[in-house]
Amino acid sequence: MKKRVLSLLWAIVSVSSAQSPVIDFVTEIEVNNVLATAQDVGVVGLDPNNTRRMKVVRGLINPDGDIDWFRVQILQSGTYSFRVDCTLDSVLALYNASGGLIAENDDDEQNNPNRGNRDTSFTNADSGITIPLSAGTYYVVVRAFPSAGALARFRYALRMFEGSTAPDYDPYEVDGTNETFGTATNIGNLADDFTLIPNAFLRYRQTDLDHYRIEIGAGNLTVRTFGATDTIVTVYDANFNPLQTNDDDPHDPFNSYTSLVQLSNLPAGVYYIRVEGFNYPGGRAGGWYDVLITDYTPVRRLLSGRVILDRQNLSSVSFEMQIFQAGTSTLRAQRTFTTNNAGEFTTYTAIMSGTVDIAVRAPTSLRRKVRNVSLNSDVSGLVFNLINGDLNGDNVINNADLLSVLFNFGSNNPAADLNGDGVVNNADLLTVLFNFGATGD
Repeated sequence: MKKRVLSLLWAIVSVSSAQSPVIDFVTEIEVNNVLATAQDVGVVGLDPNNTRRMKVVRGLINPDGDIDWFRVQILQSGTYSFRVDCTLDSVLALYNASGGLIAENDDDEQNNPNRGNRDTSFTNADSGITIPLSAGTYYVVVRAFPSAGALARFRYALRMFEGSTAPDYDPYEVDGTNETFGTATNIGNLADDFTLIPNAFLRYRQTDLDHYRIEIGAGNLTVRTFGATDTIVTVYDANFNPLQTNDDDPHDPFNSYTSLVQLSNLPAGVYYIRVEGFNYPGGRAGGWYDVLITDYTPVRRLLSGRVILDRQNLSSVSFEMQIFQAGTSTLRAQRTFTTNNAGEFTTYTAIMSGTVDIAVRAPTSLRRKVRNVSLNSDVSGLVFNLINGDLNGDNVINNADLLSVLFNFGSNNPAADLNGDGVVNNADLLTVLFNFGATGD
């Protein structure tokens, strides 16, 4: 299945230097149920490169009795905070390097700024600890207050940072906000089978309206949120008319406060998605969430043609395609594709208009480029005649490639097996020698 994972700044696990500190997103990995198997999340606060780092661990308490342990390094003495965002009742504990309990918190303690989660607005069941710590190794533990049952299994976001005020921010609002339709984050036309917008953020206790603009073909559309907060999702048409709103939906068994909108028989065109936090008496729900968009008709520009390469069984080769603004080195899109054994392929791009240069290479070939291709309609008849022998990917066949074949001679290393016959031998050596000195586009 094809997919699009919208990155913006997600391609970088950490964010730009304009933000201080850097936020690292971590996915909880089992089995981390005891100190000995604690998941190492690295440094919180000042790291060896003098960058201040905050961790956001997105985890799951499941099954009954699950306990999640995380190992944390602190290199500089100071005040540090650990807070659990979730829609149910969490318990948070902090241990020293020897496993000795330093502090534990179940519920928010009024008038005590060091106990409880001061950001969320759900209930007083949100746990948190703010505490002075010396440099060293620590363990942070998250569990449910109930020992079993539906209330003991939930999603959470564990935030760990230096100081007492979390530097949370929305990575989709780095250059402004997406509070309105006019400033909506432009996801663009959805060319893949599903689209994920990861690690979006709603500001705690505030009216934060996150807008996303998409374009789809005629048919259906499903939009759902995942995370540890309480969202409301509304889908609008191109004229900003609301089509459907949902507050709570049981599509996620670990957080029934997330949202699901399902629409059918939509005309092709532009639509808007708005995500907001539910308005509690203490303020609107905030926190980290994902948007998953599925069931739509993709908007694709089809690209088809043939790849010519001196290699057995072309269908086993993963080719790389890069699409550049015509006559420039500005990369507009990149994807991998496969062919049949004759080298015939059909792939696609989300770029729907304009003139581009399309470059293709195999893992062991020089790059070949077809120039001035119009994407105002589907494209067929593309031909890429690839020259084999570039083992190190520097787009030239030279001594480095020759040495690579010689070093692997007689082995079955697929990275040096140019013709794909299962062994590195004279045939591969001759390929490099025959193409020696050739350069790619």
